[in-house]
Amino acid sequence: MNQKLTIGEPFLETRIIEDESAFSVKGPAILLNLDTVMNISVGSVFSDSAEESGTISKSTSVCRIFSLPPLQAAQICDTHISCKGKALLVIGADTLDLGDLTTIDCLRRIWKSNYELTHQESQRGKPYYKSPRTSIDNVSMNFVLVSEPGAPSGIHCKHAAPIRELHLQIVGEGCVDLLAEDDPSAVFASLPLASGSTHVPEWNTELVYPWHRYRSVTRSIFMAVEISE
Repeated sequence: MNQKLTIGEPFLETRIIEDESAFSVKGPAILLNLDTVMNISVGSVFSDSAEESGTISKSTSVCRIFSLPPLQAAQICDTHISCKGKALLVIGADTLDLGDLTTIDCLRRIWKSNYELTHQESQRGKPYYKSPRTSIDNVSMNFVLVSEPGAPSGIHCKHAAPIRELHLQIVGEGCVDLLAEDDPSAVFASLPLASGSTHVPEWNTELVYPWHRYRSVTRSIFMAVEISE
């Protein structure tokens, strides 16, 4: 399966890939393994030649493959993907300059602010803007622009249903803060996020979470990804 999603348009191309043996990726992209058990193979097997005493020896098969573990992400470029389970592919992150205020204004015109979505006074003026949300089977996701550095999201530890929640950094830098209680000063650990990365699981075996929040370090775009049971 190779399904194109529209949630990032016109800024980012987003695809869900599943049960592909050699999906070709041209140029830079961000890959997230959505499977909770199986690795994804990234790379290819190809012919290589070696020079010996001024002559070209017989071509040999060279394997250059990286295994991406479950629920982990990587920046990839000009390669192939082999996966049995689901994978998320995001293309175009390298073209977005969040230092350009024109780009920020374009994003804010198309993606809705938290206040527009919730009408909660506590969200008025918060620099969080969300793309439409979409779901494919047990995976739901959307993009989030944080238009200011050092801006934390709301603190939470519960979800409406048992899920695995991931933050996939697309542009800029951010982090997920873990807190001892529902108090902004109670941070006991921070999980750093650079473009093309996600964090280690925050949840335990029963999908119970500590208090946590996302926080931008620079102007940022990340994906909020939820994988249900």
